[in-house]
This record gives sequence, C-alpha cells and structure tokens, in this order.
Amino acid sequence: MSHVRPKNRKRRETLSLRMALSYSLFLLVCLALSLGLFLNATHNARDTFWTQRTDQLARDADTLAHYLSVMNNYTRQFLNDSTFVRLSNMAGPSDQGFIRTAYDVMQGFSARMYSLLDMPVTQSNVYLSKSGYVISASQFTEVREYYDHYRILTPGLYDQWLEALVTSGAEGTFIDAQPFTGVHGAYFFARDIDAILNRSVPAVILFEMDMKRLRSLFLSDDMGEDAVVVVCGEDGTQKLVLSDGDAAQVAQAMQAAAYDSRGFAAEGNRVYLRVTADNGWVYMAALDRGLCDEALGRHDAAFVLVLIVALAGGAALVFTLVRHNMRPIRQMGTQLQKAEDDRDRLMKEMDDQRPMLCASYLRKLLSGHVSSEGEFSYMMNFLSLEGAKCFYVLYAKTYRRQDATADPVAEHEAICDHIHRFLVGDFPVYFYTTLDRSYVVLAAYGDRPQDPLMDLQRRVLSLHNDLDDRCGLWFYCGVGERCADAKQLWESYEQARSASRFTAKTHIFLPYEMMRKDSASFYYPVEISAKLQHFITTGNKSQVQEMFALIHRENFVERSLPVKLLSFLLSDLKNTLLKARFQVAPQTPEETQRLNALDERLYEQPDFPQLETTALCLCEFFVRSAEPSDPIPEVERYLLENFTDPSMCLSKLSARFNISESYLSHLFKDRIGQNFSAYLENLRLNEAVRRLHDPQVNVSSLYEDLGYNNPTTFRRAFKKRHGISPSEMRASFKTSNPL
Repeated sequence: MSHVRPKNRKRRETLSLRMALSYSLFLLVCLALSLGLFLNATHNARDTFWTQRTDQLARDADTLAHYLSVMNNYTRQFLNDSTFVRLSNMAGPSDQGFIRTAYDVMQGFSARMYSLLDMPVTQSNVYLSKSGYVISASQFTEVREYYDHYRILTPGLYDQWLEALVTSGAEGTFIDAQPFTGVHGAYFFARDIDAILNRSVPAVILFEMDMKRLRSLFLSDDMGEDAVVVVCGEDGTQKLVLSDGDAAQVAQAMQAAAYDSRGFAAEGNRVYLRVTADNGWVYMAALDRGLCDEALGRHDAAFVLVLIVALAGGAALVFTLVRHNMRPIRQMGTQLQKAEDDRDRLMKEMDDQRPMLCASYLRKLLSGHVSSEGEFSYMMNFLSLEGAKCFYVLYAKTYRRQDATADPVAEHEAICDHIHRFLVGDFPVYFYTTLDRSYVVLAAYGDRPQDPLMDLQRRVLSLHNDLDDRCGLWFYCGVGERCADAKQLWESYEQARSASRFTAKTHIFLPYEMMRKDSASFYYPVEISAKLQHFITTGNKSQVQEMFALIHRENFVERSLPVKLLSFLLSDLKNTLLKARFQVAPQTPEETQRLNALDERLYEQPDFPQLETTALCLCEFFVRSAEPSDPIPEVERYLLENFTDPSMCLSKLSARFNISESYLSHLFKDRIGQNFSAYLENLRLNEAVRRLHDPQVNVSSLYEDLGYNNPTTFRRAFKKRHGISPSEMRASFKTSNPL
C-alpha cells in the first residue's frame, strides 16, 4: 500500500497539471476570441457610424434638391404670367400703364408667396433689367434705390452685385452674399428668367436664403462645431459652402482628397464624406474624427479593465478547478453516464413509437382518409416509399395446427419476425394487426423483379413453410390487385380482404384477380359504402369516380347479375347518396335551387349513370367545406385567438384540425420557419410587452392571463427574450412616460 499511494498521488498531480494547462489554454483562447470580437465589433461600429453620416448627407442633398425644385417651379410661374411678361418688357415709367401693371404684378407676388412658406428663403425679389426696377410683394423701386436704401447693402459694391445678378444663368447660381451684407456665410440664389425659355422676359429673380435653416439642415448638432459642407457642380466649381467659421482651406482639402468606393477619405483628425446627387452636384462634408469616439463611447479603457478582471478571475477559476479536480471529474462522469442513459432511453422510446406511427400512416393510406396532397407526400417520405413503382396489399390470417402449442404472444412475435424476414425487398414492409388478429401487409416494388406478383407468391410460400416448420402456424392471405398509385390503395385493401375469405389449404396465396365472382350476390360491402360516403362529403371527385368504376367493374363486368340483384344494388347506392344528401346545408338561394333539382333526380327511378352523376353533383356542395390543402393560415388564425389558453399544445391543435402531430409539426416548421413552441411563446411574450404599457395591468398575475402555468417559467422566458424582467420593463415604461 505504501508504494500505491505515491503512484496515485503522482497520477493525480499529473492530471491536475494537465487540467491546469488545458483550462489555461482554453482561457487564453476565449480571451483572444473576445479581443478579436471586440476589435471587429469596434471596426464595424466605426464603419456603420460613418456610413450613417454619409446616408444623412445624401438625404440632406435630396432635401436641398427638393428646395431647388420648388424654387424652379416658383420661377417658372412668372413665365406663365402674361402681366409679368408685359411688365418685364416695358422700358420704364414712360411706357403707358407701367405703374398699373407693376401694381398687378405685386398682387400676384402676394398670392405666390405661399409656395415659399416652408422653404429656406427669407424673401424673393425680381430685377427687371430692361426698366432697371426691382419688384416684390412689398415694394417696387429702382434697382439702385433698392441696393442703397431699401436693402442697405455694402456701399461701393453695387456694380459687383449687379454683375452677379445678370450673369446668374438659366440654372441659377448661389452668390456669396457676405461681401454685400457683411453677414458670415450668407448666400443669395439668383436665376436669369430670360434664359429659361425662348421668350423675351428680361428679368432676374433673386432669393435671399435663410442660412440658419440651411445650416440646421446640413450642420446638425451631432456633426460637431467644426463641420464643413461644400456643394460643387459637375465641373468642380463651388456652389455653396456651409460652415460656422473660415472653411476655405478645408473646402480645398475636401476637393483634393482621394475618396474610396464608399465615398470616405481621411486626413489628419478629419474624415471627409462625399455623395453625388441625381443632378450631378457633389456634396462633401468634413467632420471631426473624434465624433465617432464620442458617439460610440470610449470603451478601450473599460475593455482593458474587463480584460484584467477576466484574467484574474480566470486564474482564480483555474486554481479552484485544479484544486477540486477529482470531485468535478466524478460528478461529470456520473452526469455523463446519466445523460447517456437518458439518450439511450429516448432513442428506445423513439424506436418504440416509430412502428405505431408507421401503422397509423398505413391505416390512413389503406382507408383513403388522407386529408391533403402535402400530408400524403409526408407519409410516403416517412415510410420511405417515394420511389416505389407498384404496391400489393395482403390480408393475412393465421391458424394453428392441432398439435401446436397455444401461446398468443409468442405466435404474434414469430409472425411479425417472419413478415420482416421474408417480405422485405427493395423497400420496407409495413403491416398492422386488426381486431380479429388478422395481418394487413403492404409490399412495395420498384423496377425489379419483372413479375412482382410471382415474386410475392414465392416469398409468401417460403414464409408459410418456415412458419409451419418452426411454430406450427399456417399463413393464409388474400392479395389485392396490383396498385400503381398509392392513393388508390384503399381499393386494393378491399380486394385483399374479400380474397382472404376464400383462402384454403390448397390456396394459401389467393390473388383477387384469380377469384371466381359469385353471380348470386352483388358486390357492395358496407366498407365500400362508407368509403363512398366519405369521399362525397369531402368533395373528392376523383376518388368518387374511381369508386363508381370499381362498383361497375365488379358488378357489371365481372359478374352476370340478374335484374333483381341489380335493382338491389342501385337501391343501396341510392341510400348511400341520400345519407350524404342529408348532410348538405345550402347557404345561398342558388344552392337551394340546385339542391331541389338534385332531390327530384334522386326520387326518380335510379340507373347507374344517373347515380354517378348525382354523386359528383353532391361533391360540389362539399368542396367549400373540405379540409384545405394548406391548413397553416387557419392554424395561425386559431392561435392568434387562443394563444392565452394554458392547455394550448401541439396535440390539441392536431385534434382540432384532424392532422397528425408529426405532420403538423413538420408543416409548421416548413411553412412558418420555426417550431410550434417557439411560435406560441413569441405570441405570448409580444402580448406581454403590449400589456406592460398599461399601468393598470398587474405584473404579478400577468403570467396567468398569457397562458403560463407558473410565474417562474414566464419570467425566465421573458428575460431570455428581452434581457430584462417584466417588472424592470414596467419600470422603464414609467420612467420614459412619467405622466
């Protein structure tokens, strides 16, 4: 024992060292990943910040383009004003009616000013170059008088001001008004009306821009005090410069900067943004690089502090884990064993449930009660029968020899084992047991063999012989006709059940097509009657036609029935149609009229074509109430109305809409993109947020109103979704809306 303990201690020390190294490496990797994610997130956040500023510059450019468009429309109104056109072509007061015409134009000015109310324009005037007058809504005076006394612009610069007006051009020009007004950053916008169209209108319109409003548009508070915006034409000439200070050098630097594909450039402590408007004008903005740091917050120091704390905490954690290494290992081993046991148990339960699902789907296929094309495809995929070319249905019965020992459980297991051993081919074989202990088997074939019926007979004979030798059981089965479409398996099933009644020791394998039809009785069993009524009341016209074809073939082609039996057959068919008829509830006068005509036809002497036509007419009354091929919209509406029901679950929906749980779950995931439980929880949590806005709602009992069974589950789900508890969200609503 003395030498065993040091050995074990050495092993523990080695294991502890390995664990310490593993935990340390893991910690370093996590920290490295965190650092990488932080740097990447910071880089993306900065790109996003400048992209948002570029988008804002583009929106401001669109707004200015809108202002210019309104000013253009305002200017063109003068071209359509004959009174103004006449005034502009008058030489002066010497022309007859000059003053009266000017008065009429001033009245028109007052009416047009409303279109400039929402514009960054303080006033507008028109310079009449032929007469030398300036006219607006409030004054009409000579241009020199306007410059010196009315507008009181800088003396000595009259000629430069007038030159700027008359050379403004048809597109208009922003004129730097600072030399004339003495106001920093002031601008006029002048446009030569005479150059717009090929008409003689010698006049120039002058807009005095509201620079406070223009600056608030482009130079918002969040752009910083040193922001500069420059607008240039297509040829690179400066149109407009907006800044709170001297921006000449910044404007030149912006125009000379090298922009990337996103319209970004950086020099020193400034970032330049550039966008091009639809009219070809180029808008450039110079912003302080520190804006991004100020907006995003200075996280570097905080991240370093968190990194140091994480390192210290990680070291302490590694030490604690290494110190107590053996106990966690044992606990992990126990938990791992328990998890493996749970997994094995779950897999076993799934394997146990699969035969039940397969049997359920097989029953639906053989009864013809598949509700939609989607459900049929899902069943065929679940059963792995999508590539099958033909199907055979076997209705088998087993009997014991007199000297065989009776053990029902052992017999059932032996029969199931033999079915799997002998009847499985290219496709799986599925079967279920009926109440009378008969076995319904579905055998599927692909391209091989060439004669599937002979192959199936050989397999059944081998099964019978082996089952007889080993267990003393005889295996008799009737076989329906070959079915190429799985939707018609119900017909093959009925044929197999009929054939099974006539099996014998000399005919343990009896295909329905080999039977001799009894002409002393007609073929219309209760099962066929029930199926026909079901197909009519679900509006399934194609299956109704197949059913009538089967009845006609069995009774009019395969048998030679006397007239009396044919009358009985038609009478039974008529009774089936009457059962379906009494389930119709007309909803419109037109349907009532059609139904009355159909009733008259039913009470006439029946014949087979008439009954088939009547059945197809009845189908039309049930088409509107048949189950839709896509039930998801109706399921969604039902959930929106009942999601607060505490008993709401997938099984309840399955029963409500008559769809299997597994298919409904598959359909929900495929059509909506999330599983049922997640969808239901989203509905409840969204409703919770809506109700928390109402101060009258009691937070402590809210979970009951939303369909949760206990408050803990509700709070955990709410916090996982929104990051805060319901009470914390209620408090935040009160803070943001104190009144």
